[in-house]
Amino acid sequence: MSTISDTVWAGVSAPPQSRRLRARKCCRPRTRGAFLAAELAVLAAVLLYAASGATTLGAPIIVVSCELLFHVNNLDRSIVSATLLHFSIDLLESISLGFIGSALLFYIFPALATSAEAAITSLLLASLVPLTLRPLLRFLVTHKKFAEGILIVGTGDLVEKLYRALADGRNYWKENEHRAGELLDFPESPAELGLAVDFGQLNDIVARDRISRVVVAEQDAKSREKLASALLDRRLRGLQVSDAVDFYEKFSGKIWVEGLGTEWFIFTGGFKLSNAGACLKRCFDVAFALVLILLTAPLLAVIAVAIKIDSAGPVLFRQIRVGLHGKTFLIYKFRSMRQDAELETGPVWTRERDERVTMVGRLLRKFRLDEILQAFNVLRGEMSFVGPRPERPYFVDRLDQEIPFYNLRHYVKPGITGWAQVMYPYGDSVEAAHEKLQYDFYYAKYKSIGCDTGILLRTLKIVLLGRGR
Repeated sequence: MSTISDTVWAGVSAPPQSRRLRARKCCRPRTRGAFLAAELAVLAAVLLYAASGATTLGAPIIVVSCELLFHVNNLDRSIVSATLLHFSIDLLESISLGFIGSALLFYIFPALATSAEAAITSLLLASLVPLTLRPLLRFLVTHKKFAEGILIVGTGDLVEKLYRALADGRNYWKENEHRAGELLDFPESPAELGLAVDFGQLNDIVARDRISRVVVAEQDAKSREKLASALLDRRLRGLQVSDAVDFYEKFSGKIWVEGLGTEWFIFTGGFKLSNAGACLKRCFDVAFALVLILLTAPLLAVIAVAIKIDSAGPVLFRQIRVGLHGKTFLIYKFRSMRQDAELETGPVWTRERDERVTMVGRLLRKFRLDEILQAFNVLRGEMSFVGPRPERPYFVDRLDQEIPFYNLRHYVKPGITGWAQVMYPYGDSVEAAHEKLQYDFYYAKYKSIGCDTGILLRTLKIVLLGRGR
């Protein structure tokens, strides 16, 4: 991905020179509905079994825990696209963590506990859903029975930009062996790689190629009006029509910054802010920060001693970061690098396998233990548990010049963890910052207690499995 500059942005916003439509085809599997229906059927059967008095509520709790972890691992979306190895790993992770979570609940509330036989049966029933559905859904998707035909249309360069963004996203997840989402399928035939058509031909293409969704990648008002007129008949016959930014958002879980205009922020849904919601989030943050500090107090002392023994320098690391509305604050972390890490280079991003990281620091980063002290920033109201990663002023000034709308992320209080942190690895470039901004905007649009809970569950998984940076 190339750096997004003001020059590029001006080119995206400019009215197209050609009024002939450009079109791109792709398709995606539709598996989430079938997956959810199968989950509900298994859960209903277990609930009826428990209601008959044959077992306690412990069995349904185990099933629900596993099914929640299926969605945390996005098995409902990647069940078809993931390799057998990655599918098996995600399934085992979900079952194991679901069982561990249920066991902890039974320890706190012994009355809910069930027999070992019922627990094993519940785990088998929960795993039956993805195991049974995977071969069936793969067969149906391969034969185009559970696949959605998609046509991306527009008169300017936005069609190619969206197509490349979707293809790059697919390639990124494949190259990094990530199993987090469904993958679009792109045509291999050179004849299907790109089409140039007239507005009058659009309906014929939709009917001939069995297109069920048209994605409009167009910013010119007159061209959008002509597209609306051309698609009206098919739309009233059931064709789904999506805006490019909205489609990319639903497909990838992030906002497509390159396709945005200022008007999008005004007219799109989400970005809600209420006094009640802010108060509830603040109570949530304070309670979790206190619990985290109390539970990890003995560990904090051990970490401090280990850092002191491992390398010279202070135990704590303090640094200025940019917070809500652009106000700066002092962040607290355990030191994980040498004391003179930036003495010669000045401010630089942390790299993968960075030689400046100490031996103890590498372990702390792997399990994100270096960030525990940010709970004190949460208590002081400078951070939240969930939100965009707070960046240093030096990098904020640089990124604001190179990435459109970058400073808008500061309308949300920064967090210890966040949607970008759990969905994308630690970045060390402008391109990575651009990717993370798209996730930050998605969180800003949909932030809620439910959203925060899902992010915390994903963070817990990363911590327990040692998948930190």
